[in-house]
Amino acid sequence: MNTSRGAVRGARNARMRNSPEIVYVLSGGAAKGICHLGMIEALEREGIRPDFIVGSSAGAVIGALYSYFGDVRGVVERMKEVFSSDAFESFEKKYLGIRLPLDGHAQKGVKGFFSGLSESLKSTVHIGMSLITSAMIAEKDMAAIFAGLFKDITFESLKIPFAAVAVDLADGVSVTFTAKGGRAQDSPLTTHAQSDALMKAVMASSAIPLIFPAVRIDGRSFVDGGIMANLPVREAEAIFRGRQALLVGFDVSAPVTKVDEELSSIELALRLLDLATRSAQAAERELVDVLFRPLEKDYLWSAFTEFQKFIEIGRHYMTPDRVAAFQDKYREKCVAGVSHEPNVLKRFFSRAKVKQIAS
Repeated sequence: MNTSRGAVRGARNARMRNSPEIVYVLSGGAAKGICHLGMIEALEREGIRPDFIVGSSAGAVIGALYSYFGDVRGVVERMKEVFSSDAFESFEKKYLGIRLPLDGHAQKGVKGFFSGLSESLKSTVHIGMSLITSAMIAEKDMAAIFAGLFKDITFESLKIPFAAVAVDLADGVSVTFTAKGGRAQDSPLTTHAQSDALMKAVMASSAIPLIFPAVRIDGRSFVDGGIMANLPVREAEAIFRGRQALLVGFDVSAPVTKVDEELSSIELALRLLDLATRSAQAAERELVDVLFRPLEKDYLWSAFTEFQKFIEIGRHYMTPDRVAAFQDKYREKCVAGVSHEPNVLKRFFSRAKVKQIAS
């Protein structure tokens, strides 16, 4: 039996002064982001729950819902409700065409949609203006789906503190939306207090360029956080600067797939965006304390109705060894926190608690 089994629960029960806060950092990945739920559920079963969640793009959607419900079951029920609704069925037929299998290399349906749109744009000038002024999916249709997902959910109603990361188009910087401001002045990030606008903050974080329209908040335009911070570790570090935190990265990016078909202009833009995101994300992975990467192959970005299969992928990935490794890392953080305790007496009792937790 691993000696660190139960370390997280033990530290919290002992109310250790130096026990680190657990921060879940959830990456973007469109429908693949649903894998987050399977991984989170495995930790949930061990009594492990986050103190804070930071999410980008799809990670913001999943993170915000989990922060509200406090368990995976509640999130799944809300997703079932929305993805089986008439509103989503209409959305799917309008924008995604025929429903496609999860991993059958069924890119042709979406590619056909993109290619058809590309052919309908008569000239290069028309294409350029269309990409600047509009998107493939109408704002009202996007808002209708998010309204179903975030019905009655606000920043104030969250059980777990949460931050969504988006990109300010005008300033070209990542922006962190939270319920409260109060960021250190030397932080390179901007924090907006949006206590009554959780849905819009998550929409902004998920607004994939070309596909979804930019989201206007306080007179400014915001787009997908994945452009600059698909795994928003630096944003999490800025929030917890000066505090003990265990940064847990949930990365649902998949291996690069070979493209052997001629790409339309829009498909090429999406491909370049994906590759640019990957290069930045590789550096972000090095900054987390614990990293979970469940995907060994790519999946259709729009397969949201296959959410049960994605959850199962996350569950299957979280083996007992991976959960135990998480526990080990948490205990190491506890020990490191104790060693930095300036008060000798407190340091003595904290070490005793760490030994009790590890036994």
